Amino acid sequence: MKIAWNSKRWLLISSGGAVIVLGEATVVYWSLPWYWAVAIFIPAFFFFWIVASKDEDEKIEAHFNGRPVLGEEEFGKHYFPANRSLIATKIRIILANHVGIDLSRMNPSDRFIEDLLMDDFDSMATVDFAVELEKEFQIKIPDSAAEKLTTFQSVVDYVADALAAKAP
Repeated sequence: MKIAWNSKRWLLISSGGAVIVLGEATVVYWSLPWYWAVAIFIPAFFFFWIVASKDEDEKIEAHFNGRPVLGEEEFGKHYFPANRSLIATKIRIILANHVGIDLSRMNPSDRFIEDLLMDDFDSMATVDFAVELEKEFQIKIPDSAAEKLTTFQSVVDYVADALAAKAP
């Protein structure tokens, strides 16, 4: 049984042993009865989960360092022209419902995975985000377009263009 909690750390428990992979090169193996492997796994899982969470929090904080804190409406008015401000505000509110970080210092050029560390933004959350955008703005986002939406700015531009094309 393999249990993964991020791409760099995992633990494998099998009959007779436990293997913990730390980073990309460190491997620890114990030849133990299965119940000892389970007893080792549970604290190790929580330890590495806490360490990974702190690493992500520090990376997010470093990325956001020095940026102004803006509310939803302030964000839209600060970074977008008047015709896209309300769209940006609504999209940021929707995105905040699907991610576990504070977006008050987000920048429109932030990339979802690289900058906002949304590699945990699994496929189901991505689908839910796209569905909620489609419902809110009464548009369709095909899979081919969704793959290209890698930044907040690209999402705002796509939605604004889709709404402009839909308008009579």
